[in-house]
Amino acid sequence: MVIGVGGNIGTGKTTVCKVFEYLGAHYISADEVGWEVLPEIADALKTKFGKSIMNGGTIDKKKLRDIVFSKRENLRFLNKLSHPILVKKILKRIGDIKLGIIVIDAALLFDLPAIYKQVDYPILITADDKLKQERAMARGIDKVLFRRILGLQSSEAEMSQQAKFIIRNDGSMDVLKEQCQSIYEEIKNDC
Repeated sequence: MVIGVGGNIGTGKTTVCKVFEYLGAHYISADEVGWEVLPEIADALKTKFGKSIMNGGTIDKKKLRDIVFSKRENLRFLNKLSHPILVKKILKRIGDIKLGIIVIDAALLFDLPAIYKQVDYPILITADDKLKQERAMARGIDKVLFRRILGLQSSEAEMSQQAKFIIRNDGSMDVLKEQCQSIYEEIKNDC
């Protein structure tokens, strides 16, 4: 069984996935896989965005993020370059896990058809915009960048049409854990 967790910046997707992992699921982070893809596309990124995105021999993730989210065209370029490799790596990781429940932490879950098709239980995480911004700022993302990123992501209304479950993450950690536990038990009972 594969659970897919998606949603906008600052909703708490990774926190939800970590709760599922604690409950026994195998965890796959699309962000972590995405960072692994960067060395494979570094030359093309340097050609497009310039050597300023480099920090020694590696790509500076913060500089790349700032450039990519400055214009929709830049984000499209990165996605076109990275998504085929990212999808292939995630599908391989899913295939390598033979037993149990898998949870995939993927902000773009609802925008990646090849991954979405593998998911038995798509879950959308939502939260109040002010809270999303506070969470993003706690991770070093300023208000301007937060607004740009949010503006380039799919709307929660669009994503909710594809979700089997929606978790509203505006409350306490205990409330979130209870929601996750309930969903996880339902999924286990379906197995």
